[in-house]
Amino acid sequence: MKNQEPLQDIAYDAFVYAYPLMEQVKTVNGMFQFTGLIPNKPNMNPKLPWENIGMPIVAPNLTSMTGGVFVDISHGPVTLEIPEVKDRYIVYQCIDVFTHNFFYLGTRANNGEAGRFVFYNKHQQLPNNDATPVLMEGDHAIVVIRIDIANEDEYARVRAIQDAIQIVDAPQEHRSYPTYDEKKAFSPDFVEYVNELLTEVPDTETALFERFAAIGIMRDVSLTAEQTAEVQAGIDAAYAAIRQEAANLQVGNGYLGATTIFGTREYLDGNYMGRAAGANFGLWGNSKEEANYFMSFVEGEGDIVFTKENLPPLSEIGFYSITAHDENVHVKPNEFDSYVLTMDKMRFEEDGSLVVKFSSQPEEGNWLYTPGGKLIILVRVYQPDPDRIVDYVPPPFVKR
Repeated sequence: MKNQEPLQDIAYDAFVYAYPLMEQVKTVNGMFQFTGLIPNKPNMNPKLPWENIGMPIVAPNLTSMTGGVFVDISHGPVTLEIPEVKDRYIVYQCIDVFTHNFFYLGTRANNGEAGRFVFYNKHQQLPNNDATPVLMEGDHAIVVIRIDIANEDEYARVRAIQDAIQIVDAPQEHRSYPTYDEKKAFSPDFVEYVNELLTEVPDTETALFERFAAIGIMRDVSLTAEQTAEVQAGIDAAYAAIRQEAANLQVGNGYLGATTIFGTREYLDGNYMGRAAGANFGLWGNSKEEANYFMSFVEGEGDIVFTKENLPPLSEIGFYSITAHDENVHVKPNEFDSYVLTMDKMRFEEDGSLVVKFSSQPEEGNWLYTPGGKLIILVRVYQPDPDRIVDYVPPPFVKR
């Protein structure tokens, strides 16, 4: 008789697979509750980004207004209409139930052109509405929308863009979405989230799901107390490994980076631990072609000196920003209104280098406020050179 694979090993791999799906459920549940997000209706945040200063928000984006669409194609295709936007950066990041970035629209992806895009699955017939077809896996997706804004004078323009983003064709019926419960998510019952989210096994993962069936994924099983304990041991080991992997996203010079753990299913190519570490590091990170993030945990006052050769590598339409956060990655108010440096505000040296200063009192040049103590510096690089960004490491923070 063939030896059966230990349930602990199966549970380990299954939890690594399921963890980002469950983290997304948790986040979407929060959006349902606190932002009023509902299926197939655009949900736009009217707040200016700098109104997030002082709020308990992790790594708030201080240069973009945001919005989202929760797409539900369970009862038929859904058509999204977007306006032309050529005067500023805009991105529509489309994230499926697996947390893959399966599609993009916006400045980089379609040159900011207007259009209609119909989301559908392989079993559905496309409507005759001349929209560009966008194939999805699963019934649900989230479209995260970010629109750059420089100052309050641009508010009316950005709000007009938000208002022009519409769902123009969608079924009235929706499929239920799971309710997140942390105790359940970290117990052998976590399999229920996968079973609720998915209606079929992905074509490329048949063998994987045949293994997962032993613990109740896409199959009814009854586990003994001993088997349940074995599954729990696999879950505990998997979560510890995910946290360790997320903590080890070191790219050099004291920075954590995540340039290779977000993307399409094809790009990730079975890197389930990387996908899980990405969800633990920060859900909904962009694919490397769109945006990259470098985070450094430092202390005290100091400087970062970018030589011309070591500035973030950009595409022709790329740009970057630098933000200072407290040790909780929050942005606290300060009397100088010093929070973020964007490229249009940076002052470069004659040789093309860039010096960024972090201290408690204003300084000439590129200065960001820090009260001293622990500090987290975040370098955001948008629309980089996709080939060079993979190996890029920002220069280190040098303490004074």
